[in-house]
Amino acid sequence: MNFKNPLGTLLIATLLFTVLFYNKALGINLLIYEIAVVLYLLLTKQLKLKGLNTIVITSAFLLTGILTVVHHSQLSFFVNFLSFVVFIGMLSSPQIRNILHVFSAGFLSFFTSQKVMLRDKLSITTVTGKNFGFRFRRFWLFFAPSMIIIFFITLYGWSNPEFGNFIQHILDFIGDKLSWFFTYVDFAVVFTILTGLLISSFVLIRVRHKKIEEIDAGHSDEMIRVRKEHHQKFKLTALKEEYKATVFMFIGLNIVLIGLNVLDIDHVWLNFQWEGQYLKQFVHRGTYFLLLALVISIILVMYCFRGNLNFYPKNRLLKVLCYIWLAQNLILAISVGIRNWYYIEFFALAYKRIMIVFFLILTIYGLYSVYRKVSQTKSNYYLIRTNAYALFLVLILSSMFNWDRIIARYNFQHSDNSFVHLNFLSELSDTSLPFLDLPLSTLELIDTKQSSKFGYDLQSESSFSLYKRIYLTPNDYKRKIARRKMSFKQRWEKKGWLEWNYSEDRTYDELFSY
Repeated sequence: MNFKNPLGTLLIATLLFTVLFYNKALGINLLIYEIAVVLYLLLTKQLKLKGLNTIVITSAFLLTGILTVVHHSQLSFFVNFLSFVVFIGMLSSPQIRNILHVFSAGFLSFFTSQKVMLRDKLSITTVTGKNFGFRFRRFWLFFAPSMIIIFFITLYGWSNPEFGNFIQHILDFIGDKLSWFFTYVDFAVVFTILTGLLISSFVLIRVRHKKIEEIDAGHSDEMIRVRKEHHQKFKLTALKEEYKATVFMFIGLNIVLIGLNVLDIDHVWLNFQWEGQYLKQFVHRGTYFLLLALVISIILVMYCFRGNLNFYPKNRLLKVLCYIWLAQNLILAISVGIRNWYYIEFFALAYKRIMIVFFLILTIYGLYSVYRKVSQTKSNYYLIRTNAYALFLVLILSSMFNWDRIIARYNFQHSDNSFVHLNFLSELSDTSLPFLDLPLSTLELIDTKQSSKFGYDLQSESSFSLYKRIYLTPNDYKRKIARRKMSFKQRWEKKGWLEWNYSEDRTYDELFSY
């Protein structure tokens, strides 16, 4: 915290935030603010683009800011917020290697920076020069007694009507005198200013968390052999017995998993036939099982290779069994991928089906990192650090696409083979409207094909009533999309240039440029 004029910088940053965001939706204003933050930190040499970690995190922060303008999706905003916290954590403690610790440092810094802002006379002072933090603490010192006085005034007013009327007259008089305040004061401005002050202090008044730095510095990617003296008679053979028990366990686990994988290869890889059944349980059960199996696998490897068993001279068989176990988990992951492929083929795209793809990417990397831990004698810290970084990068990768547009376009393009869930599609974001707005004749043709392929009979009165209750009809869907188009048009035309974003601008042109 070495600023020449911290109060002036904080006020300017708050003013910039207020100008950009007061009564405005998020758009290009967010990117402008984030670019201004990075440029200021670079010019004041608080941010130095040295080291892979700093370059990656800074690039991720700016890239996700750009993606909020390009895609304007909830996912892009979430990942940008996550990157912002990680970015500030990296600035606070650039020597931290584990991105989970970096995020923790950034998250805690948000709260500690507010405390420093109020307390530190070098950061915030009143016009009279007196310490604001002292006044703030004195305010809270008298706050509780004031609340007690108000409580008893209220109680006495209830018990004595004359006293109550007297207090009411006083309150009415004060209310009349202050009515102008509530009439002319714009609380949206006050809220924006306070939010800008909090965010600006988070950026400018960063607080190091030495405890997190010490925890991170106390771990290494490499395992170190710890030699202990054992005075008990049977301790000398303990490592050998542990090795035998672990070998036995991995043999048993591999036998069980090989049976499951053989069945999956037969029924899922080679001989799967869709007969009209709903595949939700077919996919989700496998995914949940994979998640559980992967977590257990990592825990088992972390436990079994936690200490001197890594350095046991005759542990080659155990390592081979562990590699087989990891390879079988990879086969299990492929089985889930194939299940998900079938699900998409017959029931089109949806958020969870896309999430499974990214989950499988993380799974494959997780298995690879466990393999490296065993083969190169890495530590458990290495596993946590590398997989946390992989999760961060996968989140950024996932935010690089406008999934709502992709889902809408894909699902209607594959309506001849895949189920089209009009209810789900009608709830996608406004940016997907150009792909959702189909002619009624096209929707009716799709509906006829869907009825034939997926077995609901719209000519049957009982079947039709059930269908209408669960799924939108083409007419209902068309009316809903028409209402959404008009609502989007009105909202977009009211937005200013600071609220501009590429995705909605393109959507407006695609819908109304005729």
